[in-house]
Amino acid sequence: MKTVKTAKVAEKASSSGKKRSETYDRLIQCAINILVNQGNEALTLDAVAHAAEVSKGGLLYHFPNKEALITGIIQHLIDDFNAAIESELAKEKGDEPGKWLRAYVSATFNSSQLPLALGSSLFAAVSISLNPETVKHIHTQIGEWRHKLYNCGLDPVQASIVYLAVEGLWATEMFELYTPNQALRKQILKRLLDMTYETH
Repeated sequence: MKTVKTAKVAEKASSSGKKRSETYDRLIQCAINILVNQGNEALTLDAVAHAAEVSKGGLLYHFPNKEALITGIIQHLIDDFNAAIESELAKEKGDEPGKWLRAYVSATFNSSQLPLALGSSLFAAVSISLNPETVKHIHTQIGEWRHKLYNCGLDPVQASIVYLAVEGLWATEMFELYTPNQALRKQILKRLLDMTYETH
């Protein structure tokens, strides 16, 4: 879960099977804004409906409870990150080994970092509200990313080193433990991308 964007994502089927709409996206964005600015305790269905200027019934159509809303936020973040990967993949030419990993690295570096306020609030909400099926879904998505990682045509050890470095940087930046300056960050990105090409 790496990105927070305000741009509308192409309509996809939500976890409940309903088609996403402008109202759905607005509810999700308002919920994210509440988490960022006020924290998990302020995230109520009434607060989200009020912020989105949607009736309570309109909100309940998409999210019957807070648990469903949290699940929707997580799916939104996953969808945005997958869209970022696909955008980076579209820039690649041919099928040279490491293509998917390069897209993953670039998507992580170029997308907006998950704000600390959102990360901590979402973690608190998840620990309270998330059901086993959603946890399973998250693990499944991570498993799909790792499957692509290990099948991108690179040596698995080399691919894993790049993946772990990217994840480590993302986590330390999100929790404000370490933030390299822009010049160093660009150099790190270049070095990691260089490592996604076959070496002999």
